Amino acid sequence: MPWKTDADVCGEAAGMSCDGRVLDVVVTYCGDGSFFWEVVDGCDSIASGTAASAADARRAAEAAGRRAFIRVAA
Repeated sequence: MPWKTDADVCGEAAGMSCDGRVLDVVVTYCGDGSFFWEVVDGCDSIASGTAASAADARRAAEAAGRRAFIRVAA
């Protein structure tokens, strides 16, 4: 699913899926100008971090999501 504005996370969210598994990827705008990103599997946060821009946060979240799928497949 493409990135969309999501009021529940005060930022943007998207979804990634592979072989029936779905991950939520989230970018939250922080008050200090940074961007917190997170990858969520069900109710569990499996990866997170901060970035200096929304674009960097989206890229980091997407990369972490892809790594999670690779770990499961290996």
